[in-house]
Amino acid sequence: MRSQINARLKLRQIEIVIAVAEQGSFLAAAHKLGVTQPAVSKAVQDVEQIIGHPIFDRMARGVMISPFGRAVLERGRVMLSLVERLTDDIGLIEQGQAGTLVIGALPTAATSVLPPTLGQLRVSNPELNIRLVQGRTAELMPQLESGKLDLIVGRLYELETAHDVHREPIYHEPISALVRAGHPLLARPEGGGEKLENFGLVLPSLEQRLGQEIDAVIAHSGLERLAAPLRSTSISFIRELVLSNDYVTILPRLMLAGDLGRGAVRILPIPMVSGSRPAGVITLRHRRRPPSVGALLSALRDHLRELRATGLLDDNGDLPDMPAEI
Repeated sequence: MRSQINARLKLRQIEIVIAVAEQGSFLAAAHKLGVTQPAVSKAVQDVEQIIGHPIFDRMARGVMISPFGRAVLERGRVMLSLVERLTDDIGLIEQGQAGTLVIGALPTAATSVLPPTLGQLRVSNPELNIRLVQGRTAELMPQLESGKLDLIVGRLYELETAHDVHREPIYHEPISALVRAGHPLLARPEGGGEKLENFGLVLPSLEQRLGQEIDAVIAHSGLERLAAPLRSTSISFIRELVLSNDYVTILPRLMLAGDLGRGAVRILPIPMVSGSRPAGVITLRHRRRPPSVGALLSALRDHLRELRATGLLDDNGDLPDMPAEI
């Protein structure tokens, strides 16, 4: 019986049964639905044949629903409600306001631009389910190509092999020397005082691509005189060490954008030769971009405009108006 009902019962038939029950007659149901009375009668007869029981008792002035009909009516209304919700969900997904968005995040993006961006996206698209997978480019690319990720956000490193991808630069990740607010290097008198090399340095590990980049920036910026750094694979550890001590770190300053915005961390006015460090999104060329990706990019661009307005980010990643070297 169950397989017969599953295979043969149609939503239109359920809709007609509900209309007959609500209107009290086949004729009134036909008028409401804009169909002929014989079509209504045929649909009801088909449902009665499928379930093996009468749905309505025919009366002189209409119909009276049977216990079997009440069961069809109760479950049928639930079925139609679920279909209406499915229709609404499809509309929301088409607008990028629902569904599931799976984001691959490189480490800098995961700790800098994405948290506030996703906060904005949650407010504007509360029905959208978001999943974030953090990793390196080499780890995330296979997941993007297999369809497990919708896009990758972060530093646009040169890909080691040819991929059918679109790399869209949206912002730059400038590298800066960072210290806690109130650090002695920030309060030195003009023409003397503390020197940078007098303080401990904490940097990302050389096992990380970011650590290798920062070492190259240090060399190109003429800062080789700095003491041997303490290294860590944990950005959280580096942040805590900087906030609680007089350590200096050199990082993409967006990684501590929250602390910079709150005034807990400051940028040392030291020119850093880091060159262009474009960041943005990576998507597959042959895959249609879902609206949820467009919603994410809109929220990301809104956040980047806020960062530029505060001076934490500019178009080329440079620090304007550098004073004399510390």
